Amino acid sequence: MQRKQLGKFDEADIFPDGVFAFPPTSEEPKVKIRALGEYCKQKGVTPDQLSKEEIQQFLVVD
Repeated sequence: MQRKQLGKFDEADIFPDGVFAFPPTSEEPKVKIRALGEYCKQKGVTPDQLSKEEIQQFLVVD
């Protein structure tokens, strides 16, 4: 669904700096983005290179 929404925004050209975000849905996990970024920076990796176990520590459980 988000891919379709992205296409609409790209075609509209209403974000000249290219920055926009979609609000999270209730099904998507919340992520501690800053902590994840710091961890990746310290390890010298990108988030897609982390194991499932490493990613777990950055998910917020409600």
